[in-house]
Amino acid sequence: MAASGVSDGRLLTAFNALRTCPKVLIQGARTRLSALLSAALLGVMLAPPVLAAKTDVVYLKNGDRITCEIKNLERGRLKVSTDSMGTVYVEWDDVLHISSPAQFIVELENGRRTRGSLEGTGVARELMVRYRDRQRLLDMQQVVWIDPLKLEGSIGDRWDGSFSLGLDVTKANNDRSFSGTFDAKRRAEAYQLLFNGTAFLRSQDDVDSSQRITFVSQYRRLLDDRWYWAAFGLLERNDELGMDLRTLLGGGYGRFLTQTNKSLWSMTGGLAAVNEQRAGDQDAETNLEAVLVTDYEYFIYDSPKTSLNTSFSLFPSITDSGRVRSNLDFSARRELVDDLFFGVSVYGTWDSRPPDAGEKTDYGIVTSLGYSF
Repeated sequence: MAASGVSDGRLLTAFNALRTCPKVLIQGARTRLSALLSAALLGVMLAPPVLAAKTDVVYLKNGDRITCEIKNLERGRLKVSTDSMGTVYVEWDDVLHISSPAQFIVELENGRRTRGSLEGTGVARELMVRYRDRQRLLDMQQVVWIDPLKLEGSIGDRWDGSFSLGLDVTKANNDRSFSGTFDAKRRAEAYQLLFNGTAFLRSQDDVDSSQRITFVSQYRRLLDDRWYWAAFGLLERNDELGMDLRTLLGGGYGRFLTQTNKSLWSMTGGLAAVNEQRAGDQDAETNLEAVLVTDYEYFIYDSPKTSLNTSFSLFPSITDSGRVRSNLDFSARRELVDDLFFGVSVYGTWDSRPPDAGEKTDYGIVTSLGYSF
C-alpha cells in the first residue's frame, strides 16, 4: 500500500508538471517574442535611411561624370537626383552621353516618340534607345523631352511653375497698384496641362478702384507629328472694359510649329461658348466665338536664366456678327539669384463692341519680383 501511495504521489506530481508546462512554454515564448519585437523596432528607429540606388550616369563635355537618377529633360534642362548634391539641373548642350537601365519616353523636335532604356554609343552626342529587341540611334541635339515611364516620388515633382508679386505706390494722389501672377505646367507622355492666373488691382483717391483678374486653364492631348487636341477655359473680370465676369469654355485643334531646346511655338484654333455678365443693369449674354491663339516662348537657362513669352488671342464672334475681341500679352524674366527673378509684363485688350459701361481698350505695364519652381 505504501509503495502504491508513493507511486500515486509521483504520478500526481508528474501530471501537474505536464499540465503547467504549456503555460510556462507559452509565457516564455511571449517574453522572447516581445524582446525580439522591441529589438527589431529599436533597430528600425536607429537604422540610417535606405537610399535608392543611383544607377544612371551622365557624362559632361568637361569630363565630369555624375552618378544619379535621371528625372526628366524639358526645355533644354536635364533634371537629375543625386545623393550628395540633391536635385541638379544640367544644360542639355553640356551633356556628352547619358545611360540608364530604366524605361523612358524620348521625344524629338519633329514630334516623334520612342521608348526604352538609354545608352551611350561612344560617339559624342549620340543616344541609343533600346526597347526589348528593338533599338534606335538618336542625335541628342534633336532630343527635346525625356520622361520616365513610371515615376516614383511625389506628384509635386511633376510640375514646373512660378509666382510673382508687384506693388507700386504714388504719394501725390495716393495711387496704389498691386499685381500678382502664377503659372503651373505639367507635361506627361500623352498630355499637357497649363494653368495661368493674373491679378491687377488699382486704387486712387477720388477715383473708383479697378480690377483686372484672369484665370486660364488648358488641356492638350498630344498626337503624332506635334499635333494636339485642346480643351480650354477662362474666367475674367475687367472693370475697364465693363465686364463683371466673363466665362469661356471651348475646344480646338492645334500644332507645335517649332519645338526645340530653346523655343516653343504653338498655334490653336477652335470654338468657344462665352457668357458675359456685364457691369450695370445690362443682362448677361451668351455667344459662340471662333478662337485663334498663338503662343511663343524663348528660354535660355545658362546663368542668368532668361525667358520671353508672347501670347496673342483673337475671338471673332459668330452669333454677334461684327464683334471681335483680342488679347496680347508679353512678359520677360531675368534671374537675379537662384530661382528668384525680376519680371516685366505688358498686356493689351481690345473689344470692337464693349459693354456700355466699358472702354474699347485696356493696356498696362507691370513689374514684379518672382520665384520659379
